[in-house]
Amino acid sequence: MTESLDLQVNGQVHSTDCTPGTSLLTVLQQQGWYGAHRVCESGDCGSCTVWVDDVPVHSCIYPAVHAIDRSITTIEGLAPNGELAPIQVAFLENQGFQCGYCTPGMIMSAEKLTVETEQDIRQSLDGNLCRCTGYEAIVKSILAAKHPSLSTSDSPLPTFSCPQIGQNIPKQDGPDIVTGKPIYTTDWAPPGLLHLKVLRSPHAHARIRSINTEKAKTLPGVHAVFTHADVPRRAYSTAGHGEPVPDPLDHYLLDNKVRFVGDRVAAVVAESVAIAEQACQLIEVDYEILPHVLDPAVAIGRVASSVSAIDAAPVPIIHDEADSSQIHDAARNIAGQVVMSRGDVDAGFAEADFIVENTYYLPAVQHFHLELHASISWIDADGTVMVRSSTQVPFHCQRVLSELFDLPKENIRVFKAKVGGGFGNKQEILLEDLCVLATLRTGRPVQWQLTRQEEFTATTSRHAMQIHLKTGVKRNGTLTAIDMEALANTGAYGNHGTQVVFLTGSMPLGIYGCPNQRYTGYSIYTNTMPGGAFRGYGATQGVFAMECQLDEIADKLGLNPIDLRRQQLITADDEILIGADHHFHLIGSYGLTEVLDRVAHAFQAQLNATPVVDGPLRRGTGFAIAMQGSGLAKIHLARARMCLKPDGRYELRTGSVDVGTGSDTTLRQIAADALATTIDRIDIIAADTHETPFDAGSYASATLYISGQAIRLTAEALRSHLLARAATMLHSPVETLSLTRDAVISQSESLSLTALAEAVAQGPPLEVEREYAADCSSLTFAAVGVDVEVDVETGKVKLLRCVQAIDLGKAINPRICEGQVQGATVMGIGYALSEMLQRDAQGHPLNPAPRTYRLPLAKDIPPLEVILVETVDPHGPHGAKGIGEIGVNGIAPAIANAIAHATGVRLRQLPMTPERVWQALQA
Repeated sequence: MTESLDLQVNGQVHSTDCTPGTSLLTVLQQQGWYGAHRVCESGDCGSCTVWVDDVPVHSCIYPAVHAIDRSITTIEGLAPNGELAPIQVAFLENQGFQCGYCTPGMIMSAEKLTVETEQDIRQSLDGNLCRCTGYEAIVKSILAAKHPSLSTSDSPLPTFSCPQIGQNIPKQDGPDIVTGKPIYTTDWAPPGLLHLKVLRSPHAHARIRSINTEKAKTLPGVHAVFTHADVPRRAYSTAGHGEPVPDPLDHYLLDNKVRFVGDRVAAVVAESVAIAEQACQLIEVDYEILPHVLDPAVAIGRVASSVSAIDAAPVPIIHDEADSSQIHDAARNIAGQVVMSRGDVDAGFAEADFIVENTYYLPAVQHFHLELHASISWIDADGTVMVRSSTQVPFHCQRVLSELFDLPKENIRVFKAKVGGGFGNKQEILLEDLCVLATLRTGRPVQWQLTRQEEFTATTSRHAMQIHLKTGVKRNGTLTAIDMEALANTGAYGNHGTQVVFLTGSMPLGIYGCPNQRYTGYSIYTNTMPGGAFRGYGATQGVFAMECQLDEIADKLGLNPIDLRRQQLITADDEILIGADHHFHLIGSYGLTEVLDRVAHAFQAQLNATPVVDGPLRRGTGFAIAMQGSGLAKIHLARARMCLKPDGRYELRTGSVDVGTGSDTTLRQIAADALATTIDRIDIIAADTHETPFDAGSYASATLYISGQAIRLTAEALRSHLLARAATMLHSPVETLSLTRDAVISQSESLSLTALAEAVAQGPPLEVEREYAADCSSLTFAAVGVDVEVDVETGKVKLLRCVQAIDLGKAINPRICEGQVQGATVMGIGYALSEMLQRDAQGHPLNPAPRTYRLPLAKDIPPLEVILVETVDPHGPHGAKGIGEIGVNGIAPAIANAIAHATGVRLRQLPMTPERVWQALQA
């Protein structure tokens, strides 16, 4: 049954039919208004905010029938004549966005706020979530719009200003973002679109005895149903890594065994999402329930199950199939193992005056990028399989699809629209495989978009870990030995696990010069949702353990925690003691002592102060340091291509992926500098396997460091070609010529680039391509300081101040760099205080929704202070190093150390919720 609706949207009347219960968001998108975005479908995030009769509503839960005879305004209607509203201008000028997926809803909510102060703004944004910005730039944008006299934001520099390096050039996608243009994956689809949905396992571990799909197949509107019997059986990894693939090959399109609650069972392709979901419920599955294991220590036989001996079953082997390969020890559920050591650890402990030994517990947490995973596939007129996907790794995705379906890579085109955040979760091939299968079998375009619940239950998470750390130390504070062991829960599949575990040890141990170090890390299978890539990539977990233990040692010795760290730090002349031979990490530029000094100076008054006591409130200060590599040396390859176009403009083609970080802007700054022009004269085509040269993708803090270097080399080569061709036309030696924004100038005359392009059109094209694969990975360094307030009666922790200093080499675009640090900082605050994926004893998720998962809100975050320390790295483009990940690593240990300083209580398990803090205070 359908209802006929007449809706007035942005002054236009739309007539449509919809079924009862259809949300206003769904109807708006069906009518082509894509500025309101689908994120939570529970009214918790605000990304779908529109106005109904000038009142903001969350359109994902607002019934469309309630909007009849009312005036609806979306972000597209805020500037109907093309002239931006003041709130949109403020978001542009203060760059109150990164990926932009939350931005239209944020603007629509902010426009109706009545606020007087910055704190009012933070308190008023409970209904709007952002995962990228850390809220800092959003708050500044709203303040600038509501009270310009109170705003302290810097206006962006004009794009025609030269030089481009080191300038706050505005993100070039800003106008599209603040006006709600249809730029994301599902904002467009080819005609004849079908929809795919998956039946998922209700059991943590089971073998499928039989599947009956007849009822589903006969449901009107269903075009295909697939089970493991209908698809090729070929083991692969969902991880987006280059060849040779380092990960276990342990995943299948569909399998006769399910390994976690949420695992794939069958796929349905139908005319609509609703029909596909209904058909999934009609599939009858007979499961043989198998014993399951959720704890990695139990999975490898390290500890006994909590189940009584009478009821306990043998520990199951999660991957007992013969087809899988590259698994370290399947019989013991060990997907991968990393062992590294330097010196004589046993002798180091014998030399120690005392030993500190603890175990730290780190939870699984979800990326919560606001844009849901989405993929659309179809067959083009020439037979090419087209895949439009929200991915960080289009070229790796193309390779996996080629292998799965025995298709030449040139017959598969993978490209991205704008990506609404990823943080590592889109460095996986999670949707594209079944989408392409469905398109190949039906001949029709197919779209698959996950729900928010599926994001929580069927994608990946940060690896939960148990880290045992033992440190030997002299009475003067000298470390004599460090021994770390990490048990990482890689979940049902081994994607990324071993590589993540490597960084868990190499980053936190490598920053200290202790001569005797040993690290053993295990990536362990359990019957939980897989772990995957997540900003920080394992270093985050290891840094928490190491930095908390260093603080505890300082406390036992009566030393200042910053002085203790200074005593142990690697120096500019040192070699990394552990792990450098695996990933070629080295100290390029060295600002470690400076970032620590800058943070120490910011907290100078608190360095040796006793905790502040104010009734039930205790205030304390904590610190932490961290390092992270820039890209994957000798592995991560990037190519770039540039040409001079007939109109005198430049064209840059790069396979790199901007996931909201602003890299499409920053990379053009690098090219513009080499060509003595400005980025507004450079058109960019990015992340398309048929239209751009190869790039490994956006991960491992590699885009600026490696893709940027490839683009610098390409632009410099193009410059040389331009000058050589102009020299023949101007009859002047090359060395007497100079390249300007739009011309080549000699001592006596000038040649416009347009004229040069016209002349070149008669001969070989002015186009060059270069590639770059780094021989080494320069280390980025960070230091963090925080002030916290703990209520000892409730256990609630309030963050009062946060200062983070980053040695990033050279800031190509300082404001973009600051935004990356701010976003990572708030992600670290959530990891420290509130975020955790919870499940029951049977492996069922308990909090797969934003309302129960508890992301940080704007009101939870104090003003964030970011200090960029420039040291000019000898290996990065213009001296730049990676900055996308490191900002998350030191936040949780700094907060834990501040809580210990304030209360005397040390917490070794995250998140440090009020309940956990209160219980620790009572112990």
